[in-house]
Amino acid sequence: MDRMITTRFRLWAVPLLLTACAMQANRADGDDPVPHGGPCDACDANCDTLHDFADVAPFADLLLLGGIGCAPCAGDLNADTAVDGRDIQLFVDCITTPPPPIEGACCTAAPCAVTTQAACSGLWLGAGTMCQAGVCPTGNLTAYRPQRGSGYFPMSKTPVGDADEANDVTGPGIRINAPGDADAQGEDDLIEVLVSASPANLPVALRRETAALRVWTSRDKQPGTELIFTNDKTAALPLSGGAMTVWVEWAMAVHGFASLSLEPVDANLTLDTIRFHTFHGIVLSLGGESQVPSVPVDFNHGTFVVGIALYNRGYDVLMYDEDDVSADGSGAVYNAAVDAITHRGVDRVAIFGYSHGGGSTYDLAERLDVNRAGIGIFEILVTSYVDAVENDSDFDLDQELRRPPSTGWHANHYQVGSLTDIFLDGGPVPNSNPAPTGLNVETTPWGAGSTHYQVDDFVQVRSYIEANFVERISP
Repeated sequence: MDRMITTRFRLWAVPLLLTACAMQANRADGDDPVPHGGPCDACDANCDTLHDFADVAPFADLLLLGGIGCAPCAGDLNADTAVDGRDIQLFVDCITTPPPPIEGACCTAAPCAVTTQAACSGLWLGAGTMCQAGVCPTGNLTAYRPQRGSGYFPMSKTPVGDADEANDVTGPGIRINAPGDADAQGEDDLIEVLVSASPANLPVALRRETAALRVWTSRDKQPGTELIFTNDKTAALPLSGGAMTVWVEWAMAVHGFASLSLEPVDANLTLDTIRFHTFHGIVLSLGGESQVPSVPVDFNHGTFVVGIALYNRGYDVLMYDEDDVSADGSGAVYNAAVDAITHRGVDRVAIFGYSHGGGSTYDLAERLDVNRAGIGIFEILVTSYVDAVENDSDFDLDQELRRPPSTGWHANHYQVGSLTDIFLDGGPVPNSNPAPTGLNVETTPWGAGSTHYQVDDFVQVRSYIEANFVERISP
């Protein structure tokens, strides 16, 4: 008889509890299951880690039949060691009350904020995490100025500064790497980029703005070393100690701009961005007799000092011994200029030189101008002489007094030779700057008494060339 009464009471209690739960749920703002919150959860009467209607029948059994539940505290909502009527309302409230929002630190480009995972538009760090110094991940992309040949010589490896890395003029320039481009000493058109992220075990990926950017883990595009982009994003990068080096190629035969960004693999959070622009211009720097480019630069070789300064400003600068230009303008420098115009879309040329390098500036400009129909479309925008001497041979001592053919703007600085410099000197050149024929530096307080061997080293001369080149030709 007692068993029959108990069974009938259970059949009555379960629907009643279900009805109470349903009514309470309607008063609440939702009926999603609630995850339990502790090692022994009195509300989770069936020990399935949820608070839901599946807990009603086990709770009713404990309430009516007693015994031991699936956990020591099961059903004892008020923690008085008994499952009785005082636990009923607490149980109903437990399984029908929506859970409090689970919040944690959300890292975005803006300051970190504590919010729910659903409301986080960046990287959510997990329940209970707080915003504090160093909690959000960091990442960095460092691009370097362009290579030349098998490395960076005669330049030093130079990073693009953080203030310039997204600038369309002073940021990382990149050469178009079209088929047929002749890299005499091997592939040198890719830009080196250092990738770093913290914490070191953070899975990060690269995102590109356009398929014109291809990324490799080898500087010369060895087979199997290209990073694959899916929807313009890579898989997790194989960082070692939180860093790796990649090489970026502009693999489209048209000019443009494109960004490369670093972000966590599974979050919409940009850690850093660099923006590439393709080189339209080329700057050719020619030293004087016996002046050879070196690292570090010889500060008595003023032409190369200017070349380094322009390179650091973001220009594609090639520095040469003047002997690389023959008397007829042919040679390695001419070949480099023609290749840049023909295969890399370069349409702006700047040339400057000192002493015999000034004479070679004329010879090179003349050959480019004479052959322009077979080369392509380009302008010689700026040229400069510093105490220019014709360069028909290593022993040529004649002043170079001819303005380079077709140049848009020409600078000229010179001094008057004497016995102390074997009467080596440049001279006035028509239609030159400072107008009308250039500047005899010996007429200035800072250049008075100078010799041929000093004129290229005056900071006033170097600054004049650099500032006017920057004003008149962009990278």
